[in-house]
Amino acid sequence: MRIMTSNIWGDYFGNPVDVRIDQILSMYRKYSPDILGLQEITPGWYGSGLFEALSDEYIPVGTERTGNSNYVPFLYKKHLKLLAKGYEYLTNTPDASKAITWAVLRDGEQLFAVCNTHFWWKSGPEHDNIRVENAVQLASLMQEIYRRWHCPVFAFGDMNTLVTSGVFTVYAGNHIRHLWDLAEAKTDIGSHHGDPVKGEDGRYHGKTTDKPHTGSIDHIVALGDGFTVAGYTVVEDQDALDATDHSPVYADVRLI
Repeated sequence: MRIMTSNIWGDYFGNPVDVRIDQILSMYRKYSPDILGLQEITPGWYGSGLFEALSDEYIPVGTERTGNSNYVPFLYKKHLKLLAKGYEYLTNTPDASKAITWAVLRDGEQLFAVCNTHFWWKSGPEHDNIRVENAVQLASLMQEIYRRWHCPVFAFGDMNTLVTSGVFTVYAGNHIRHLWDLAEAKTDIGSHHGDPVKGEDGRYHGKTTDKPHTGSIDHIVALGDGFTVAGYTVVEDQDALDATDHSPVYADVRLI
């Protein structure tokens, strides 16, 4: 099973979605994740035809919220069965786009759960504290799902923090592990490569980062057992560099 997280670069900055959607779709179709967690799904992205274009293979979770108000929906492939789902706004966070969309799914006889999230983004000690609160809320939800469903719980998204931060101290205290650490094969490159630049051709052009994995701010973590991790990959395709400021990250997981 392939789990991918992708901050799609919301059109907050005069960066329209229509010149980037073909590259985004090409990338998702190429890597064909079973779970596709998205962040920064603005009203512009809701109106882009993104979900309609993927509807042959995927079912969305969270897009039904009134007024396209969920900026962190995710999609799952149709061979999976949805058992439960929910949404939580990240409390004490001054941004309605920062939230968690979660679900419990069945793959054959095996259960697993997923939480897609986007943490607070500003820099500075007071903002670090907000992200720690975000992590406490996410960890509490993961523990609640684990107690109820007795299955591995995967969480992923743009957490806007490094692995050396207090967020990961919270995770360690809750027995939540980073899948990069568990992977048999992995890429040692950061996930955030910065804003692509619009060229004279009207298209966006990005460059790969020189940051290692420890410079990543997009993460995939998990609570519980019953799985192994074959690989953990940061996508470096030119489509990813051009279409968004965050390279998608995916993990190939075996449920056991």
